[in-house]
Amino acid sequence: MAQLIEHSRRNYTKVGITEFKHMERGRCAVLGALRTFYQGLGSSTLFSASMLFLRQVVKTEINGQGAHCAVHMTPSIRTRLALSSPTCACIPSQQRLHAKYVASILKEAAAHLKRLPNLNQASTALSKQITICGDLHGKLEDLLVVFHKNGLPSAENPYVFNGDFVDRGKKGLEVLLLLLSCLLIFPDGVYLNRGNHEDHIMNARYGFIREVKLKYRQSADRLLRLIECVYRWLPLGTVVNNKVLVVHGGISNITDLEWVRSLDRHKYVSLLRPPVTESSAPGAELIDKMEWKQVFDILWSDPQGIEGCVANTLRGAGTYFGPDVTEQFLKKHKLLYLVRSHECKPGGYELTHGNKVITIFSASNYYELGSNKGAYVKLVGPQLAPHFVQFTTAASRAKRLTFRQRVGLVESSAIRELSGKILASKELLLEEFKKHDPGNTGNV
Repeated sequence: MAQLIEHSRRNYTKVGITEFKHMERGRCAVLGALRTFYQGLGSSTLFSASMLFLRQVVKTEINGQGAHCAVHMTPSIRTRLALSSPTCACIPSQQRLHAKYVASILKEAAAHLKRLPNLNQASTALSKQITICGDLHGKLEDLLVVFHKNGLPSAENPYVFNGDFVDRGKKGLEVLLLLLSCLLIFPDGVYLNRGNHEDHIMNARYGFIREVKLKYRQSADRLLRLIECVYRWLPLGTVVNNKVLVVHGGISNITDLEWVRSLDRHKYVSLLRPPVTESSAPGAELIDKMEWKQVFDILWSDPQGIEGCVANTLRGAGTYFGPDVTEQFLKKHKLLYLVRSHECKPGGYELTHGNKVITIFSASNYYELGSNKGAYVKLVGPQLAPHFVQFTTAASRAKRLTFRQRVGLVESSAIRELSGKILASKELLLEEFKKHDPGNTGNV
């Protein structure tokens, strides 16, 4: 990698239209889109190193008016990206990809996702390993750090991105488009799972809709409809070697993978608004709600330390599932362990339920500068042994908060964590409180 970066540094200024004209047809990747995204980081080394790799796998056409990348992402997929600048090397750092090419990526991605099953089937027979990334929440810098440290996706270096690509961060659209582009270029090396934030109602609450409208004012409504279509077709999880399940949130005591495999995921526009059944048959409404709960629990649930499965009252959605629920689920489906995301952890990851549940979270500095590390996990070898890699993005690029803001964010995070632990132990606490309240006054 060091040699690649050094070579890319020496050749960085050569990555322009002149070189493109002399390149063999079929050698340029999504250079325009990626350059636009990478420029925001100000990291020419990282960008150019990635370009050297990507230039080997995608095709370029140059016309007299500018660079139009005719990207042959698969034999059956052809997406046109364009740059309004006459040369790739002269794109201003704040210039964005034209809306019609954003729309092309979204349309091609939706068409590709539509052909995928509800649960991706990933194999490490060729790669001998696979990398899983958790929540990114619009933090493009973290995604690029992962690619820099771990390499770009390919059939030999596959990735699972476990949902929550957008919201909260400022570059959710860039993260989403980059992941979708990688999926189209490397269909055998990228698996995308739906998270609870791949939902237009959540996007309205947590900033992604506002981000799209700010970046693409006149085209925002059309792009948001296309993004919604992408959400509907995102797979609900990934099974690795039939041994490990990767889902965004978790499971419940009724989660059934065969049911999940057979349901129609496309109808779940938003998990916060369950679809209304059109059937008038007796019991049809009940079946529809039970099916909706299968999806809801996968995207919204959290593990708890005590046994049992209860409603996740802190989130108002999904469940808290205990180690007994995990054990029964893994035994039923003949799985080794479960990988999920959905919760920020100080070290970027956490093992619970006797190491049978792994939480992975890839957005560093999530609450504030220094609040947490990001991490990804590599599953290696025939037994898919987990190896964790932690990272943080450059502190110099993070916005410094006031002391009051830092205290507020840390306190809110601590209160949220404490509330979850209290709710998870609610029954035990009530039992102990009653021992100290013989008069049943309700006060201790």
